[in-house]
Amino acid sequence: MKMKSLMLAIVLFTGFSFAQQYPLVTLQDINFIHDSLNPSTWPNSPMAGDTVRVRGQVLVSPLVNAQTDRRIILSAGTRWASYIQAHDASEWTGLMILQNDTTTQGTLFDLADTTATYEFTGVVTPYPPATELVLITAPQPIEISLIEQHAKKPDPIPLTIDSCYLPDGSFNYNLRKYLGMYVIFTSDEQHPLITSDLVTGTGSSAGGFNVNDLNGHKIQMYAQSNYFKTAPTRTLRLSYTPPPVGSQLTYIRGLLEMYNNVWEIVPLYPEDLGPILVSPPSVSNVRRNLSVVSSNDDVTVTATMKGLQGATVTDAKLFKRVNGGNLDSLVMTKGTGADTLVYTCVIPKVSSDSAFVDFYVKATDNNGLSSTSPTNLATSRYSYFILNKPLAIQHVRYSPFGSAYSSYNGYRVTINGVVTADTSDIPGNHSSNPPRVYIQNGQGPWSAILLGTTGAHGSEVTNLKRGDNITVEGVISLGSLGVRIDSLAAIIVNSQNNPLPEPEYVLTETIGTSVLGTVAAEQWSGCLVTYKNVTVDLANADGTYNYGESYVNDGVLPHTRVIWSDGNTSFNVGAAAVKVNAGDKFASITGVLGLTHAYYKLTPRKDDDITGYVPTSVEAEAIGSPADYSLKQNFPNPFNPTTNIVYSIPKSGFVTIKIYNILGQEVKVLANRMMNPGTYNVAFDASSLNSGVYFYSLTVDNFAQVKKMMLLK
Repeated sequence: MKMKSLMLAIVLFTGFSFAQQYPLVTLQDINFIHDSLNPSTWPNSPMAGDTVRVRGQVLVSPLVNAQTDRRIILSAGTRWASYIQAHDASEWTGLMILQNDTTTQGTLFDLADTTATYEFTGVVTPYPPATELVLITAPQPIEISLIEQHAKKPDPIPLTIDSCYLPDGSFNYNLRKYLGMYVIFTSDEQHPLITSDLVTGTGSSAGGFNVNDLNGHKIQMYAQSNYFKTAPTRTLRLSYTPPPVGSQLTYIRGLLEMYNNVWEIVPLYPEDLGPILVSPPSVSNVRRNLSVVSSNDDVTVTATMKGLQGATVTDAKLFKRVNGGNLDSLVMTKGTGADTLVYTCVIPKVSSDSAFVDFYVKATDNNGLSSTSPTNLATSRYSYFILNKPLAIQHVRYSPFGSAYSSYNGYRVTINGVVTADTSDIPGNHSSNPPRVYIQNGQGPWSAILLGTTGAHGSEVTNLKRGDNITVEGVISLGSLGVRIDSLAAIIVNSQNNPLPEPEYVLTETIGTSVLGTVAAEQWSGCLVTYKNVTVDLANADGTYNYGESYVNDGVLPHTRVIWSDGNTSFNVGAAAVKVNAGDKFASITGVLGLTHAYYKLTPRKDDDITGYVPTSVEAEAIGSPADYSLKQNFPNPFNPTTNIVYSIPKSGFVTIKIYNILGQEVKVLANRMMNPGTYNVAFDASSLNSGVYFYSLTVDNFAQVKKMMLLK
């Protein structure tokens, strides 16, 4: 710590004069929202777009140790991230600090320590509902400055789960005054902290869970800190095991955040999750003995059940129903010898074709605590079809409960279909979005599936072409890209150049912004889908972070995502790509409805999937050869309805000029391409917009700047 302080003291005045051109404001100046404003809209910071200096105490360091362990603590992509607040924990003082790369060390942000208050210089950037300060790294990095040393981090603000809700049970927006601040929830008789809905898998949120009270209220533990992630490639500690579902925690503390009108808590360091008081029995390894079941088959189900913290399992049952009928219970028998933790029962045969059986198992211990598998019976059940005919993709994909898990998840099956997209259609763009191949069996819901590339014949997938009719044997699994058949033991190409199924016409509101498992969207996942008469309402669906996705709608909200960066169209990323803008129209967009980062998105394959494109016009003219990057104030300002924006770039780079409204929503893209050095004058026509304050931003390489303008009609 002394070394860090000494280093900061040595360079304290290096960037001082450059930083002084920006005003020093308080955290309250950035965050405070008056109660008279409609809280449900989550208004942006009143200083959105301003470049300012602000002071606050660091709550979490960007790196584990700047000298010896430079792994990132808070997951924020390829960026450094931290949170600050006032040392006295005064309201409206939580703020996220971001550096948009992990290579620029001139800011000294990597040295920030949790026992000190620093001054930071950056652009106030809305990321609704939160606000971020994006540090200045170009054309000259502005260093953070050590202001005050403290003995410890701020004390957490005590909250209860029921305080996150109003008396009528609705979401309590009033807690936004603590957004991004360090808080603590402590268990007691009135407010026990009971865990549920553990997030598993290898995704970015695996390791998180819900925390519930006795009144039907919950908060979400979001595993943004890599100390609490469980995916082996993401975690900072392989020894971390989340508390079993149904456990009671002593306390949990961390940052208060919000997502989709649910309050979240983000524990930062291992000590932010308190010890477990009690836990119900664990139930795992639930398996049936048959993959495909016929009407003549009894089905044996086994499960591993274990009492925790000294308790023993005293009751084990399986509950099943046929075609959604009455729920019947079966006693599970405890094993002997080496199998004392394994419980077994037999589901009697069902003498009918195409019946659907679903079931779950339940264990109770001598303390009266129970747990089930699956844990959330509303969104997940174990299941299987009774079939006297070959298994089809529709059987494998059918998932009516809302979890996206197939009845055959983890089982080896053989299915047949026609390739509707090959690797020339969806070449992907990085490891999280790899090349993909889909097959489909006719039309209608649940008729398509993604092919994996592991197993003895996995490498053959990349050789498949559109129109190939194939039979494939493999194991069904659910991953970050949706349900797939993987661990491939055989691929047989039965015929080639077969006609593809006609795309299903789907309304954009049907898919909307649905997340993984939403049945209305999940049933079309992997299928060929068409949206008709759509308009781009947000060219960049991710705001300040451009992942090559747009929001479109067919005249009815909610809008939904189209991802350009995965397919092989003229709209893919790159200097020569066509860049869509808000207001652009399409007669139709066809593609594969896929899943990335837990959201359903349409991926057009090639240019013939896109018809009737009507773009808006954007013009810019180069003048001279400037020495520095700059973004001038627009003129005239205020304006009605057109204005000019002048900017300069001293060297070639990928230039983005965007317009945002007061809510931080992107409304126009004026430039998004490689440009040569020069000074440019671009006209902005706001005829379609309402009067008000707007922001325009210039981003090129590591340079970024935002300014305000006023439209008066």
